[in-house]
Amino acid sequence: MKHRTLLVAAALASLLFTGCSKSGSHVQVVSAAFGEYTNFADVTVRVQDLLQLPTGFDVQTRSLQADPFPYYHKALVIVYVTDGRRHILTASENDTVS
Repeated sequence: MKHRTLLVAAALASLLFTGCSKSGSHVQVVSAAFGEYTNFADVTVRVQDLLQLPTGFDVQTRSLQADPFPYYHKALVIVYVTDGRRHILTASENDTVS
């Protein structure tokens, strides 16, 4: 199940790449999706807000204010740019992102 989650998350992340310009040394969140299988919620704005916290945040339905697939374990996929390079971060539910 965990491997399937990562494969689906990676496939989704590749679809989330959009054109973005080079940025400075700060992190620019391009997109963020939270869910499982084909049930994902766009949580980009919420993740941008949560990343402003000095402590980071837990990947949970409560903190992301979304539950696109109730009672199933979900993953968070963040596409971001730093120093002009695109990156993908995946985190499982209950992980901490900082």
